[in-house]
Amino acid sequence: MWLKIVVGLILFALIAPILVVIPLSFTSIGFFEFPPPGYSLKWYDSFFSNQEWVEGLVRSLTVAVLTAIVATILGIMAAVAMNRLQFWGKKAFMSLMVAPMVIPVIVVAIALYHSFAPMKLTNSLLGLVMAHTILAIPIVFVTVTAGLQGMDRNLELASLGLGSTPIGTFFKVTLPLIRPAVLSGALFAFITSLDEVVVSLFLAGSRTKTLPIVMWENLRTQVNPTIAAVSAILIGLTIVLFFTQSWVSSRNAQVKQES
Repeated sequence: MWLKIVVGLILFALIAPILVVIPLSFTSIGFFEFPPPGYSLKWYDSFFSNQEWVEGLVRSLTVAVLTAIVATILGIMAAVAMNRLQFWGKKAFMSLMVAPMVIPVIVVAIALYHSFAPMKLTNSLLGLVMAHTILAIPIVFVTVTAGLQGMDRNLELASLGLGSTPIGTFFKVTLPLIRPAVLSGALFAFITSLDEVVVSLFLAGSRTKTLPIVMWENLRTQVNPTIAAVSAILIGLTIVLFFTQSWVSSRNAQVKQES
């Protein structure tokens, strides 16, 4: 019992500072005061009536969706190769796959800028998607690798023994079994891209500002509760995504039990 209480207190200490932003976003005054003396929706109206904020949100969501799709596909391919194939340099391949998670993000940002600038990929959505994908692939790779290691390999062998091709076995047996891990990896890739600011600052330009960059620029010039409203929107979106992923995982587990 005491362990549950300790875990609950730790979770509360981690989440409470984030949740404080939500009531601050509804404040009726033009500066931060907790608890708010009054409540209003004017800061949300300020956000949605500002073209720069809205364009930044749409651009961030577009980049995040594309990043999640590309990173999930490449991450699955890398994880399957790592867990199902034997090849020379396997340990080096593993190290390279997780390198973007270990190397400081500022180093990655500088390296990507010097690599992308000669190819004119800066200040472009393609460059942002490629850069965010590089950061997100290791997360998908690690998540899917854990899913592959937790499944029964005999099911794949049985499918191959019954005449299925390796590709058919992957889509009909392996992929359905690791679906929760794939969804989790895609979700984390989406959130990683949505929150990325350091690499985006190096690669984005006036035509490709993402929402975190717009937030950063506004924090440098002025601080008003519009920032809290934007943060609350991002927090709400993240919570919805996590609950969706949890619901899908529980549904998959229920289907497996019924079958």
